[in-house]
Amino acid sequence: MTPTFNLIDRPWIPCLTFDGQLKELGLRDLFQQASDLRAIHCETPIMTVAVLPVALSILHRVFGPERIRDWQRMWDHGQFPAEPLDAYFDQWHERFDLFHPVRPFYQARDERVRPRSVIHLVQSIANTGALFTHDDERVGEAVTPAEAARRLVTANSFRTAGLSGLDEKFTDGVFSRGVLFWAWGTTLFETLMLNLMRYPHDSVMKWTAEDAPAWEMDDAYRPRQYPNGYLDYLTWQSNRIWLEPDVKEESVTVSTMTVAPGLTLSSAVKCPQKRYVKRTKNDEVTWSFMYFSTQKALWRDYHSLLPRQPDDDVQPPMVVDWLGQVDLDAHYPLRLLASGMLADQAKVIFYRQEEVPLPPQLLHLDNSIQNIISEAIQRADDVGDKLRTALSIMADCVLQRGAEGKPNCKEHADLTRQWDAMGLYWGLLEPPFWAFVESLTIDDPDAEQTWNSTLIDAAQGAFGEAERMAGSTPWALRGAVNARRYLRFQLRDLFESIQ
Repeated sequence: MTPTFNLIDRPWIPCLTFDGQLKELGLRDLFQQASDLRAIHCETPIMTVAVLPVALSILHRVFGPERIRDWQRMWDHGQFPAEPLDAYFDQWHERFDLFHPVRPFYQARDERVRPRSVIHLVQSIANTGALFTHDDERVGEAVTPAEAARRLVTANSFRTAGLSGLDEKFTDGVFSRGVLFWAWGTTLFETLMLNLMRYPHDSVMKWTAEDAPAWEMDDAYRPRQYPNGYLDYLTWQSNRIWLEPDVKEESVTVSTMTVAPGLTLSSAVKCPQKRYVKRTKNDEVTWSFMYFSTQKALWRDYHSLLPRQPDDDVQPPMVVDWLGQVDLDAHYPLRLLASGMLADQAKVIFYRQEEVPLPPQLLHLDNSIQNIISEAIQRADDVGDKLRTALSIMADCVLQRGAEGKPNCKEHADLTRQWDAMGLYWGLLEPPFWAFVESLTIDDPDAEQTWNSTLIDAAQGAFGEAERMAGSTPWALRGAVNARRYLRFQLRDLFESIQ
């Protein structure tokens, strides 16, 4: 039995239906049924978004769209035309076979490396721990071809840098670090269309006539540091992976594979799915992208995701600018899906995925609304600073117990961390913040005053919880009185100054 598993026809992409069921589809059915599906829904957030570059590369290759009116016509049609996709799949059918003997999909053999367990495919087992898998090299794992395909495309985009045992080192996949932002619609068709930016067009990434997805190239591993264009970038081969199929009677599984370093992408190449901030140090300009944080919620940087002037020091994800060029209904429930992982060198800390609303009214450059949102977030930070100082005052009194001098810094930090009033404060603000943003889109005259009142209530509520946890000892009561007085006066001065 010669193993074969063609990603065009065989089911491997889990999708969520509108009745809450999961069904696996091949690429052909994915596009044909996209209007009737809610979303792609794989095992992890990074697996879910790893399918998007493959799907978008196919759609760009078949449909472009070169002009906005071409995009608008297909959006209004509500589904992908089947004939052009079928013709493309017929032309490149062999290149999508996961086990093709010569050109298997997204794979290349490297004879210098020994076979390893397939558990190493996405992230090295030594760097993930039991949070991500309970398997180890000794036990191993056998996965179905569908599972292997999902891991393969995920490894291509998200595998982190590290030692390889060869002269070359592994380098990061194009999506392995930072927060990725994708437009998210009400159906899979709409999601794919919303992310189908104008192509070919240099506004997304510098284009050359050689641009093509990896499976179309004669040699996808031809040495280069800069992609030929957006499709080359989306399917950039940062690893040389080869899956070893195990054939037993009528079944095929994958338990071993080889992996070696592939292409190295220049750090000067910007990811269209990321938000960048310009940094200048010693007259040298660099651009840094946003990371997920264990300490800071994503909404606190929301203003930096909105359209900006071209010369601004912040560059939002390119899809935000693109969405401002197309015609969306003002009431369309548009969202940004923020996804990715946080890694410390090669050690993965967590995967994360969250949605943030993006009302179409905010897609057009309007400095007045953007400034209001930015100032509102800054006020939340200012109130947070006042709350933090008030908590410090109370903690000092609790720890000093009437004595002179400053308490131990570690004990001070441990006590305020135990109260977790800052976490409570920020947690209380997220739902009201989205309500505030929506109220701005309908010109609510009381929007800012409502937000200011929310900040005061959240700060006082969070302090009250810390006061309760501090207890009723004389020094705790004294500290609470002093700290609450400080907080009250500081909030009064802060909000009087902005009226």
